[in-house]
Amino acid sequence: MAVENASENLVMDSGKELDFASMKDSIQLRHGNYFILLSLLFFQFVNWILKSHGPPKSLKDDEWKWRNLWVSWFHALITSVWVLTSFYMYPEVFADVILHVNYYTFFCACFATGYFTYDLLDILVNNKARAMWEVVIHHIMVAGMLYYNVYLKAQIGFSLIAMSVEVNSIFLHWRKLCQMTQVPFDSVKYIVVKYLNLISFMAFRLFPLAYITYTLFTMYHRVPVFYYVLIFITMFCMDLLNTILFWRLVKSDLLRGWGRRQGTTARHGKPGNGHLSNGNNPVEDKKFSSQAACAFNNKNNNSIDNVTTSLKKEA
Repeated sequence: MAVENASENLVMDSGKELDFASMKDSIQLRHGNYFILLSLLFFQFVNWILKSHGPPKSLKDDEWKWRNLWVSWFHALITSVWVLTSFYMYPEVFADVILHVNYYTFFCACFATGYFTYDLLDILVNNKARAMWEVVIHHIMVAGMLYYNVYLKAQIGFSLIAMSVEVNSIFLHWRKLCQMTQVPFDSVKYIVVKYLNLISFMAFRLFPLAYITYTLFTMYHRVPVFYYVLIFITMFCMDLLNTILFWRLVKSDLLRGWGRRQGTTARHGKPGNGHLSNGNNPVEDKKFSSQAACAFNNKNNNSIDNVTTSLKKEA
């Protein structure tokens, strides 16, 4: 009811009734298909540039993961800017998140569709499907639903809200890249990234997902039953996994730091000093052996990585 009232007020404030039928008729599907192909080729080009440049020497054995994360980061950055500018320039999208569409928002959904298609192909071509089977399933579902919206030229507003999680993905991927390049935990860079990650997680991941979950109970009658069932199952999984991921991030980046200050937790450190780092070197700690500290840290980081992989770049 609150959403419907807000939508009505937005239409009234615009000074005219929105003609959703004309909006839809003005969009040509073939333009969307072309843009999806351009998006796919663009990310392949980004991957080629990264491959030509090469990773840091310490990551030679993990080059594909490094490139994949950077491509994901570029997607998150571009999509975030696109989504936020869409909301700023076209606030009337909230008048009807199902029917509202224009070329700017339509191409944003096409851009994301192209990315998920590219990333799925990248995983398959590089024989990572078995190790990343959950990501494969996720990408098939997300790319399929996004293209379904593109094909119908509908639910574009919902797609934008879902893609706003990419704002958080900027910092989530950045945090992982910091870990891969062994940026010290106590460095200004890592501290800034971890707090921006947690803040954006709440604002741009938990809140949008909560909103979409809410609309499942208020707008269910406006979408096909099959589509609704898929969205319901997807959102149940996403809500659960994101809650788990958020707790693990809090435990890793906040509670761990508090424990260190209390002298109850050990973490990775650089050889020969007591400074904390993000590497895989042993640490000297008064309460834990270096082996126990490394085991604890690896277990915690791996648990986050596993959930992050499951949520990898979701829409």
